[in-house]
Amino acid sequence: MAPDRKPPDWEPDTRTLRCFVTVAEERNITRAASRLHIAQPALSRKIASLENDLDLVLFDRSVRGVELTPAGKILLDRAYGIFGQLAQTFHDVTAKADSPKGTVVVGMPPTPGEFIAPPLLRHIKSAFPDIELRFKEGFSRELENWLLAGQIGLAVMHNPPVRADISSQELLVEKLHLIGRAGALDKEFYTLAEAAALPLIMPSRANYLRILADQHAEKIGCSLNVVQRVDGIWHLKALVRDGHGFTLLTFGGVLTEFHLGTLTAAPITEPEVIWRLCTATKRDQRSKMANRVVEDAIADIVQDLVARGIWH
Repeated sequence: MAPDRKPPDWEPDTRTLRCFVTVAEERNITRAASRLHIAQPALSRKIASLENDLDLVLFDRSVRGVELTPAGKILLDRAYGIFGQLAQTFHDVTAKADSPKGTVVVGMPPTPGEFIAPPLLRHIKSAFPDIELRFKEGFSRELENWLLAGQIGLAVMHNPPVRADISSQELLVEKLHLIGRAGALDKEFYTLAEAAALPLIMPSRANYLRILADQHAEKIGCSLNVVQRVDGIWHLKALVRDGHGFTLLTFGGVLTEFHLGTLTAAPITEPEVIWRLCTATKRDQRSKMANRVVEDAIADIVQDLVARGIWH
């Protein structure tokens, strides 16, 4: 009879667990490596080493990517719990060691700000009553200007500027999606060429998202079929809901409408157009404890939205 299996003499580090979680979320080693900013072979070795240490297979591999095994699903669920406990422990320790206080002005886009602001305010009022939160709504270029001018202390924004005086923390990597009114999309994925050929409602060329989409379209030898220009997210989405055309946005940009069933979304492939959602603050502001606990709370909220499948 085979001897009883002994628990592995192994203690996982949080970096290894974070690598595992990222691969599980992306279901693709190459995309996960890009998100983690490490080489794909190094990430593959980390996952293989983790499986060897556990003496378990965590992923089923195929040419299309990876899928979690039953053991992998258990580990993913436990890993989310571990990271949540670590974050809560940090919050508890900092609150008791030196209670943070003061005003923190947070700048966010309209969507997903509406999903982040309510739980953020609820958490801060409960856990850190000496912190006053103020919210300022804007888009990436506005948020960048306000951050540099000191009008906001913390920004939730896409692709923050790479500057010596700006510190950023990645929340998640979003992919550009084709957006249409409910029932208008009949495919699970669209290539960028297919999406570009549709009648599109887009911001003018000064908009960062428009610049990003144009650049990727040019790389594959096509151009966006823009039939209507709109410089305003709510008007843009209203026109798409009314059937005047399609648009290109991140999934976070249509969270509310997607869950209400008024808009539908399909990821863009070949190529994927990636947008990093981050928190950003000036380095001299990050030393303030109040800013740090608010930044950590935002990261927890976004992670929870992803874990619950609300934010893809």
